[in-house]
Amino acid sequence: MATDLELEISGKRPGEYEVRVVRAAAGGEPEAALLLDVDELLARRAELEATVLASSVAARRVVPPGEEPVRQVGQQLFKALFAGPVYGTYRASLGVAQERRERLRIVLRLGSPELALLPWETLFDPEAGAYLCRHEPLVRHVPALYTPEPPRVEPPLRILVLIASPRGLPPLDTDAERGRLEKALAGQLAAGRVEVTWLPDASWDSVYARLQEGEWHVLHFIGHGDYDAEADEGLIALVDDSGGPDMIEASRLVDLLGEADPTPRLVVLNSCASAQGGTRDVFSSTGAALVRSGISAVAAMQFTVSDRAAVRFAQGFYTSLAGGRRIDEAARSARVAMLGCGRTALEWITPVLYVRGDTTRLFTFTSPPPAPESPVAPGAGPSPPTPELSQEGKRREAQLRALQVMAHAELRVGHPEQAIALLDDLLTLDPDNREAAELRDTAARQCRLAGAYERATAAEAAGDWAAAIEAYTEVLGTQPDYRDAAARRESCRARRRTADLQAELRYHADNGQWQAVLDVVAELQRLDPSVTDPDGLATRARRALEEAEREAERAAGLERRYARARAAEDAGDWSAAADAYRELATADGGYRDAARRGEVCLRRHRVAALRTTLEEQEAAGDWARVRDAVAELTAVDPDAARAYAELADRARRELAAHPAELGRIDFAAEVYALAWHPDGRSIAAGGSAAWARVYDGAGGDKERLEVEAGVPKLHWVYAVAFGPDGTRLATGADNHTARVWDVATGERVCEVRLDKAVLAVAFSPDGGRLATGSHDRTARIWDVATGEDVLEVRHGQAVFAVAFDPGGGRLATGSHDSTARIWDVATGEKELEVAHGHAVFAVAFSPDGTRLATGSHDGTARVWDAATGERMLELRHGGTVFAVAFSPDGTRLATGSDDRTARVWDATTGRKSLEVRHDDKVLAVAFSPDGARLATGSHDRTIRIWPVGDL
Repeated sequence: MATDLELEISGKRPGEYEVRVVRAAAGGEPEAALLLDVDELLARRAELEATVLASSVAARRVVPPGEEPVRQVGQQLFKALFAGPVYGTYRASLGVAQERRERLRIVLRLGSPELALLPWETLFDPEAGAYLCRHEPLVRHVPALYTPEPPRVEPPLRILVLIASPRGLPPLDTDAERGRLEKALAGQLAAGRVEVTWLPDASWDSVYARLQEGEWHVLHFIGHGDYDAEADEGLIALVDDSGGPDMIEASRLVDLLGEADPTPRLVVLNSCASAQGGTRDVFSSTGAALVRSGISAVAAMQFTVSDRAAVRFAQGFYTSLAGGRRIDEAARSARVAMLGCGRTALEWITPVLYVRGDTTRLFTFTSPPPAPESPVAPGAGPSPPTPELSQEGKRREAQLRALQVMAHAELRVGHPEQAIALLDDLLTLDPDNREAAELRDTAARQCRLAGAYERATAAEAAGDWAAAIEAYTEVLGTQPDYRDAAARRESCRARRRTADLQAELRYHADNGQWQAVLDVVAELQRLDPSVTDPDGLATRARRALEEAEREAERAAGLERRYARARAAEDAGDWSAAADAYRELATADGGYRDAARRGEVCLRRHRVAALRTTLEEQEAAGDWARVRDAVAELTAVDPDAARAYAELADRARRELAAHPAELGRIDFAAEVYALAWHPDGRSIAAGGSAAWARVYDGAGGDKERLEVEAGVPKLHWVYAVAFGPDGTRLATGADNHTARVWDVATGERVCEVRLDKAVLAVAFSPDGGRLATGSHDRTARIWDVATGEDVLEVRHGQAVFAVAFDPGGGRLATGSHDSTARIWDVATGEKELEVAHGHAVFAVAFSPDGTRLATGSHDGTARVWDAATGERMLELRHGGTVFAVAFSPDGTRLATGSDDRTARVWDATTGRKSLEVRHDDKVLAVAFSPDGARLATGSHDRTIRIWPVGDL
């Protein structure tokens, strides 16, 4: 039993495969997924076939370019086949085979038709750097219920050769092929190991008759083959009665071979496409179909095969087979024989071996081939040979002489490989032939020398100087005067040194090492005086070195300026230091830290001047200028904030202690709502009247616009809001309507109607939508252009306040149900809810949208984190907080309360910075767009405007 590694490859589903170890010398039955793009490999079959056929063309590299696609496919197949634990079993089985001093036979069971089309014979082990089938036998398994014992055969091995070259198909030089095959088998024929019978112009009838004439061990077919994709069956071409092609399907060929008794154990198909099948049946190729029918083994061709390679295959295959080797070993030996076609030859990939069941040996030879005559024993008289023995001895001597003459002839014409093959046959017949042994050594040496010289010249032509030098050295070590090897080696050494210097030259140039570039150019010129300025690098180097010298002088000048600036800085002469650094930065904007140091010195100079001014203003009691000077000093020197914090607080207290109104407006009704125009020059108000008015923002009673809210006399306008561009004014009223007005004309643009009073309105940041809050417990969003209701959300009680966030994606609402909520405008989903102890009358987002302010009947205003709902501040009044508003920069918060006050607070610390009073409850507050003024509206029927820019 052979040392086997048997692998089953099957498809789980289209495009997915797995490989399973059926039998292994190392034991175990692991399995793994076979990750392989079969379609991509099948698409490369034509490319591979062309590469294999073209491989006889000499290459000029150690690995010929033509071999690269074959090796790529081989590695791809190897990595897919020997994946995961299967690879470990493969390596372990190789170890077992080596211990047994045997070869590891790779047996492939292919379970899917498309897998049978892949060139598994290209399997390439990247770790060993070798193709498997050139070292280990590789066969394709065809299942069988049992494997019969090999029949006992009395030599010679009888081969029936069928030759068919019908008219209408590409002509075959059958006479030449017959001659080459006879020459290839000359040694085996001479030794009596092989007997060949030729059947030219093979037709169905002639093959049928010849098969019945005797026992044939091997059937060898030379001719055309094809594959019928429609019938999914292989074909071979015999000759019909008119001399044309008679295409015989594999199924009919099986029946024809069945007429032989016994059926040939081996069929060799030297024809194109004899191993090519289709994608529907694993056994659709001619070779596979024959083995499935009962033939023990078939050698077929998966690509077109050249005449030279076919002859070498037959020579190696039949020599091994007649010598008693296993069929798989004979196929491996034949592949090695095909390597003799040349260093770049790849046609050893083309043969495919199919075996049936566990077939290893096809024949058991009952006796060795005829042996030479025995010499006469010393001292004994010669025994007269019988006429038959004498004639046999003469024939044998003639055969030996013929082989030796042929070997000499092949060696003389420069064919040492052919000479070796002939001498091997001769030595098999006459092992003690010393002259033949010496001649074989000479031929082998010439092979080695020629091969090494060929490798050397190919490497030299490819510019691989190291490989060329190594190969020439190998040649000279064997024969110092071999051809021109010595001169070529010296030339390669010089060219390698030149190539090394050129590579070093580019390396130095890429790294800007210009002096090294000039040094290498000088060495190149010593080696080759014709070298002047390679790629212009010497010129570049000289220019770069000159530029570097100029840059060094410039850097020295800048360093002197920098030293002067540092000296002035160390002396505390900030003005002189700042000027010197500024001059240096003008000369070189990125020089060291000159720009930063200049800014520091300039700032220190400004700080010193501001401190002097601040002392003068404090002494004069000019608190507004003190406040401004502290702010400027803090902006210039943030560290000064702490030192002057107390002085800044005093200035603010002095200014806040006596706030003076900038203006007052007599509204003639309680003021419920205020809104500044975006330009800050006017202010809108609504209240306990049937109208809303727009006033001059400087104060006084100058009206710019009055719109009739259309409400009964005793009903009121609860809410007003300007659109973001100032062209629209929205009002919400007690008559269940919200209306949008054109500010320029006073014309009504849009009206929406609800079930109850509208208590709040707010425009979206883009002005396209209007939010309302109503006594009907809803907050709604409307399309201003169409009046369409696009969103509705609900509270448990009346909604007193609405506000969009700065991005327009969220809406805040405040309700009598004691909660404030934030909603997703796109979905209507509630994102956040916060609670007070009583009704929430006011909500406002900070300008950056991160905080939410609320005012409540519980006497507090609170600031919340708008994302988490965490309470950040709580500010207290003496009564209900009706209104809240952030300053435009978000640093301050204004509140209006039932305790008759409006207050301004630090929005971060909660420190109160201003308090102003009305004669009645304060119901509305609003910062001007520039943050410098605060408008307050009160139940005392007045609107007042306060200066808050200094706070």
